[in-house]
Amino acid sequence: MATKYDKIVREFYEEQAGFTVLLSDEPSFYKLLRGTLHKILAIRRDCLAYYQEQAPCLSEIKDKIGAKQPVLVFVERLVRGKPTADFILNIRRLFPEIKVVVLTDETSQEELIFLHELGANNIITKPVSVDSLVQKLAFTIQPQGKLAQLVEAGKTFLRKGELDKVLVVSAKILEIKPDSPAALMLQGDAQSGMGQREEALKSYLQAHEQSKVFMEPIKKLAEFYKGNDNDQYLHYLKKLDSISPLNTERKCEIGRVHLEREELEEAEVYFDDAVKCAVKEAHNYLSQVMSGIAESLFEVAPDKAEKYYSKLLKVKSSSLSADDLETYNKLGIALRKQGKWQQAVENYQSALKVAPNEPGLFYNIGLAYSDGKEYAKCAKYFKRAVRSDGMIHKSAVSVARNIAGIFLKVGMNDEARVVLGEALTEFPDDDKLKTLLKKSEPPQG
Repeated sequence: MATKYDKIVREFYEEQAGFTVLLSDEPSFYKLLRGTLHKILAIRRDCLAYYQEQAPCLSEIKDKIGAKQPVLVFVERLVRGKPTADFILNIRRLFPEIKVVVLTDETSQEELIFLHELGANNIITKPVSVDSLVQKLAFTIQPQGKLAQLVEAGKTFLRKGELDKVLVVSAKILEIKPDSPAALMLQGDAQSGMGQREEALKSYLQAHEQSKVFMEPIKKLAEFYKGNDNDQYLHYLKKLDSISPLNTERKCEIGRVHLEREELEEAEVYFDDAVKCAVKEAHNYLSQVMSGIAESLFEVAPDKAEKYYSKLLKVKSSSLSADDLETYNKLGIALRKQGKWQQAVENYQSALKVAPNEPGLFYNIGLAYSDGKEYAKCAKYFKRAVRSDGMIHKSAVSVARNIAGIFLKVGMNDEARVVLGEALTEFPDDDKLKTLLKKSEPPQG
């Protein structure tokens, strides 16, 4: 059954001749988007272009805008590990009328705020279902509700320079919702465009008073005072920084203003913070590159994969977390494939520093000790894995067999019997588990 969201999306592509451009290095999202448009929504016309490079993507956007087609851009936050912030800002500068949807994995609130500040009309956190994708498309294409539609109309008039119409629209919004920050922003922009500087300042200040975390009024206030009143300029820059602390260029600007005021220590604090932001971005890029290289080498050349996984962990040494467990695990497997079981143990022990109660690490340490025929130590870590997570031996039949087999080898028959009994509730037809269970039973007689 078609929904109102389906209708909005179909109308955009079929009646308005809308077009979507996707910049991504993930073919899986392209397939999802293409399938949603052509199979689920049954849109027959060619309305989607997919690129993995910025230059041809931008060229496609220019062509479609030149042909007077409405364009919706989907762009990954990172493409091949490299941030796309400059690309998004460039689109915003060249084509302010375009709607931009940023695709990202699970991320922090600070990162989401930064993406909106870059100019994202909407953000999709992957993975996303077809229903959610259609809804996001509809909300991006056509803002829901009368107020949102009036704001959108006001922005369109503003882009066209029809400032009298902007004032009319902002007045309408303020009738419906007095002190609306969005309406006050439109009003201030129109007044500024008309040279009514003091009136614009009042509108921006009022918009800021109505919503302390709405960034646009604060940006306008910062612009207003730049070059005229450094105290106020710095005040609003720092407000912006407190709301969106990942903006490297703004931190540099704050540092420069402090430097002009001969406040060297304060400048250094913000310059240091700017460097940290830049290093974090660089680390993200390096991590993506090295992880991709290591993945490519993992099966065919584990010794080479080991080198890149080790480099990756070294690069991230100051910011390692439980999110890096997969890298530790892959490095451990690469080491074990080469017979370097002692180094594998050391690697997993290092991982325990960032995830001290992770049962998978205890299990992997046990496997590495088993490679070295250190069966007592292996059993010790397998036991810790079972205690830490009562489900680990039920997660896969191979895990249950390995744990029970080692327990039997070192004489821990009672423990083996418990593991096997519980594992057989999950894998009742596994003959190897049944055989091990018989071996674990005390002798008759």
